[in-house]
Amino acid sequence: MKKITLESFKAYTELTIDFNSKNFLLYGDNGSGKSSIYDAFRIKFFEHNFLRNINILSGDTREQKIEKKREYFSSYNNRLLNNDFNISINDNVFDINDYSVAMINLESTFVDNYIYLNDLLKNIDFNLPSNYLDSYKVIRKKINNILKSFSEDIRIVIDKNDDYSICITDKSKNIKREKDIKKYFNEAKLNLVILSILFAIIEIFQDESKKRVLILDDFITSLDMSNRTFLMKYILESFEEFQIVIFTHNVYFYNLIMYLVNDIYKQKDKWHYANLYEIGNEHKLYMNNNLIELPKLRKKIYGQNPDYQTIGNQLRQKFERLLYEFSKILMIGGVEESNKILEILDKSKNIYLVRDDSIDIKKKEQVYKNSNDLVLEIEELIINNSTVDDIKSKIIEYKEIDNLLPDILKIIRELKLYQKVSMHSLSHGQLGQNPISQKEIEKSLELLEVFQKHIQFLVNKKVDGA
Repeated sequence: MKKITLESFKAYTELTIDFNSKNFLLYGDNGSGKSSIYDAFRIKFFEHNFLRNINILSGDTREQKIEKKREYFSSYNNRLLNNDFNISINDNVFDINDYSVAMINLESTFVDNYIYLNDLLKNIDFNLPSNYLDSYKVIRKKINNILKSFSEDIRIVIDKNDDYSICITDKSKNIKREKDIKKYFNEAKLNLVILSILFAIIEIFQDESKKRVLILDDFITSLDMSNRTFLMKYILESFEEFQIVIFTHNVYFYNLIMYLVNDIYKQKDKWHYANLYEIGNEHKLYMNNNLIELPKLRKKIYGQNPDYQTIGNQLRQKFERLLYEFSKILMIGGVEESNKILEILDKSKNIYLVRDDSIDIKKKEQVYKNSNDLVLEIEELIINNSTVDDIKSKIIEYKEIDNLLPDILKIIRELKLYQKVSMHSLSHGQLGQNPISQKEIEKSLELLEVFQKHIQFLVNKKVDGA
């Protein structure tokens, strides 16, 4: 796929994502619009699955079926516009039959206290051959090989005589269950089994004669931290011939993928990275490779005949992006307007940031721990039956922020002022404003450069080109 365009679809008036046939990683907090993009892909590639909720009766005429479909789809129209939505891939210059697409969202693969292979796979968006169950032994072997690669003691057995039900065993705990699996296996283990099943199916039945695409939406829910790494390594190695599209709201997972792609597998040129934010009622997509770099802005400012109108707009965009990157590090305000993020930062509430003394700053690892790390440590304390006082002490520890944060907040407050005079007014062409001086533009640039250095220090490297 080269691009997808959404027009008048759900919260989007218009959105275009240029993949340029590369893999794509998108970060966006809950509510930022990722699921809308995922739904757009489903409508385009798996319309028959998307329309399962329509109550079409056997006696309905062709006209009645068309009307029910039209009515159902109308609920996805942008409420502020009066036209039907449009979704196009590659500007509609493509044949859907040339593609073999697999889509996974764990919300659609909910299981109760048992797993039947056929029932589970009814909810996956992937075209399977009608006789795929004939290969259940091959499927079982592949699933167990995947589980083994995660260094887990869990294995599965597929019972052909019980409608292809799945029995889960854990040798280390001497557990073997086909029913009531939720009583014996936690959500992380069950999700690992489900993902292993789905990925095994996709691997086995992929159509190598077509362009293969794998689309994953927040699929790491409740997975153990170590298994997230194993899972991504498995995906990058096993689906190398696929175009991979990943949506996530998890900052740690977003950074983990980028680290694996850039530093371990050296595949940076095969990926695009982007961040999706909801600013007010408008969704903004920042493609990292399209962001102007501050050294280039500096050359424009100090070059001949600088275009302050364009420069002001680019400075504002850079400030917005850096501000959201900073809020992402602190795990605050992912879908808030920039002003609200500034208010939260000014009040210094709900901010948890502590230096990780166990990490050597010379190594390419994050040297600060944030709210996400705090949650993980609290979960571990709860699992180990720690006291309430232990949990309170851990929270207090994360509030003991060193002198770095006040320095950053001071810079942000100054940038907020220049956003009003040298960025905002230039960007929106407000009348009645005093002419902007080069001095104000230069000061905005200097503050942005310092702000960016602080952000890069917090993660000890350029995580995503902010």
